[in-house]
Amino acid sequence: MVSVILPVYNGERYIAHAIQCVLEQEYRVDEILVIDDASTDRTPQIVKSGFSRWVSYYRNERNMERCYSRNLGAKLARGDYIFFLDHDDLWEKGYIKTVLQNWGNADIVYCFPRKLIDSEGNVIKTSRKRLPQDSGILIFSGMVGYPSATAFRRNSFPEYRDEFMLREDWEVFIRAFLEGLRIRIVDQSMVMIREHGGRSSKSIRLYRGTMAVYRAYRDKVPETYLPYFLFHVGDTCMRFGKLIEGWKLVSEAVSLKPELLLSSRNILSLIKRGFRFWKSHA
Repeated sequence: MVSVILPVYNGERYIAHAIQCVLEQEYRVDEILVIDDASTDRTPQIVKSGFSRWVSYYRNERNMERCYSRNLGAKLARGDYIFFLDHDDLWEKGYIKTVLQNWGNADIVYCFPRKLIDSEGNVIKTSRKRLPQDSGILIFSGMVGYPSATAFRRNSFPEYRDEFMLREDWEVFIRAFLEGLRIRIVDQSMVMIREHGGRSSKSIRLYRGTMAVYRAYRDKVPETYLPYFLFHVGDTCMRFGKLIEGWKLVSEAVSLKPELLLSSRNILSLIKRGFRFWKSHA
């Protein structure tokens, strides 16, 4: 049995498209749960008037943010497998079928998202990033996270945590890995992440969430993966103008694993972010 959970806050522009893409899946899901985080726009009317036949609608009494909404959805779900879809993202029609076919004995399946779409749903970028074979490198390098690309076996769902807000989707993979949950990576490009002005990826809260993850796991990351973890955190610091902090972490990462500088992607990122001294601040 498969449950799909759609957390939404003020999603009137995209929520109908998200629900429709679930209804159009080649694999027919057993339940769709919309968790409305106290929207103040037309989200409730759109869901109830257009999809009440197929959707179970729940509304938080006040805005509780996305970790709470996802966790609530997981508690309400009856399916053995739970899939999350953010209200502004989309899936290809074969997404759920592909994930289930590749599930095996996994606790978590991550279908690596390669397509970025615009507000109209047009593909604006397709990533050609080469993925490491070692899932630990993928995880500790911060290359996983999008909930819309993440499915869980319900009886081993670890829950999202508020204290890592905006990086809670990365932290849940780190915690799952360290606790020995089985994680499978599927590289089928069936998840479409929407890029628009309302996304939170440029918010300073993402930097704060990253540093919360750093503080919580700095001394728990296995030695093999520590350089990748430090480099990603340092790179994120630079992205938000924290250059001194960023260079310190990147330098530590490179001292542990000089091969990091053999990656053209890493070099380009350092050039792009690491020398913006006019944006540097403590």
